[in-house]
Amino acid sequence: MPINVTGVKELIKAMDAVDSNLNKEMQAEIKAAMIPVRDKAKGYLPSNSEVLSGWAKINVTAEQKYRAFPFYNQDVARNGVYYSKGSTRRNQSGFSLNNFVANKSASGAIFETAGRKNPRGSSNSKSLNPNAGIHFIESAENLSQLKGEGNQRGRAIYRAWYEESYNIIPAVIKAIDKVATKFNNGQLKKVA
Repeated sequence: MPINVTGVKELIKAMDAVDSNLNKEMQAEIKAAMIPVRDKAKGYLPSNSEVLSGWAKINVTAEQKYRAFPFYNQDVARNGVYYSKGSTRRNQSGFSLNNFVANKSASGAIFETAGRKNPRGSSNSKSLNPNAGIHFIESAENLSQLKGEGNQRGRAIYRAWYEESYNIIPAVIKAIDKVATKFNNGQLKKVA
């Protein structure tokens, strides 16, 4: 899913120094390409009646010393999927993200990635039902298949990206090239 484009940060800084409208134009074109992924991903999140019955129930118990498994709420999960044009912190490999779709809801992220690492559930589960992980993952698979490759597989955002990337990648590259060309033409005129 990630695309490694180098020099974008420097291009944005240079454009802002000369003409901030170029950056706004590029961001608007990239956003127009990315919003369909966000909207499609929201559509892949299941309704409350489709998930396992125990996951949709709010688990209100006495004070807990740990964070309980989050309950599923369709509205929270769908509202958690968002588009951001901002930049993230660098990860351990030194990469950061610009212009991305993410999910900030815990239950939406769980639905997205359930079974990606362990398709048969975790072997060290603390559940009273030893097959709970298998049931949970099978239920999620019945609602939406994992799409993508390796660690870039998921049921909502990754699936939407997998299905739409053939449209998005050329649109983003075209937006960057278009603005870079305008920027370079403007720079040449100022120098001459």
